[in-house]
Amino acid sequence: MRIIPVIFKFNVSAHFTQKIKNKNLNSWFIFCFTMKLSNILVVYTVPRSREELSALKAVKTALKENKINYRLAVREKLSKKLFSNKDLVIAVGGDGTFLIASQYISDKTLVFGVNSDPKCKEGFFMTAKKNDFKVKLRNIINNNYKIRKLHRIEAYIGNKKIPEPALNEFYVASEKPYHTARYYLTVRNKRERQKSSGILISTASGSYAWIKSAGGKKLPLQSDKFEYLIREPYYGRTAPKCDLVKGILNKNEKLGIEFELGNGIIIADSIGKEYKFKSKQKVTIRLSNKPIHSVSFNSKA
Repeated sequence: MRIIPVIFKFNVSAHFTQKIKNKNLNSWFIFCFTMKLSNILVVYTVPRSREELSALKAVKTALKENKINYRLAVREKLSKKLFSNKDLVIAVGGDGTFLIASQYISDKTLVFGVNSDPKCKEGFFMTAKKNDFKVKLRNIINNNYKIRKLHRIEAYIGNKKIPEPALNEFYVASEKPYHTARYYLTVRNKRERQKSSGILISTASGSYAWIKSAGGKKLPLQSDKFEYLIREPYYGRTAPKCDLVKGILNKNEKLGIEFELGNGIIIADSIGKEYKFKSKQKVTIRLSNKPIHSVSFNSKA
């Protein structure tokens, strides 16, 4: 008996393809689900060159050609409300634009990075540029993409949670970063008195950035581990050599910092607001349970 393929195509918000065999008809029913994109937020850096302007124009043109509703938002004027009920967030610029956009996302909204000037911007998080954006947008619509889960870390001052999670790293330092920070560091129930230029606490994705340059270890990109590194630890007569200089923590572990003298600051991803804390206040950092879901076209995600 001849097998007859029957194909049904649907537009839905979910994304998957399912193939079901009907035993009675000896035929395959193939259900192809495409990604419904009806509400997109485009976060962008104000273009400072013709190349950046051209990239933003290419994004807008492709969205219009596919009859997709979108809203533009410059990265300096973002709010939580703008990100509500979005099918996709497109970050057009460099990694800083991607990082800022990610700080406003607390659900599973997909983020798609477009490098607006590959000659000048590193674009670590970006998976498209102006020349291939149109094709990759169609790939997203047709569900021909992967989701790359990027873990974040979160911080608390006392019992108060800092609003912005970090996709790259938290930096903790003296209120005046050029002053020596004096604090107690707690890792795995070991408490150590230290002096240094500050502490970097990094995610797996952040391990390819600042902390790597400072001597940290690169982690697998989608790892749920995080690491810490002491910047320029000071050793002297009143400051013996430290043991807790750098290390990797598992997903259920946390790191504690308590300043002995003076006030400190903590900032996520080197952008946005600095949060101040006083001596004797405890800062706690741990893995967030809300990762970023980034669009990828790599077969290994």
